[in-house]
Amino acid sequence: MNKKVCHKTFDATLKSWDDLFAEAAEFASSLGPDRLISISHSDSHSRGVVAVWYWNE
Repeated sequence: MNKKVCHKTFDATLKSWDDLFAEAAEFASSLGPDRLISISHSDSHSRGVVAVWYWNE
């Protein structure tokens, strides 16, 4: 089976950074270390975005 890179984004304008990162961390933790590739974030005009990059099953 060929693995495919996937991502899930979390974004917010009204949530705190702590809440946004906690939501993304909870999802990343559910994947397990073998599937998690990385977590990245950006901030643009008060809009926070976190992307969790992972391998599909």
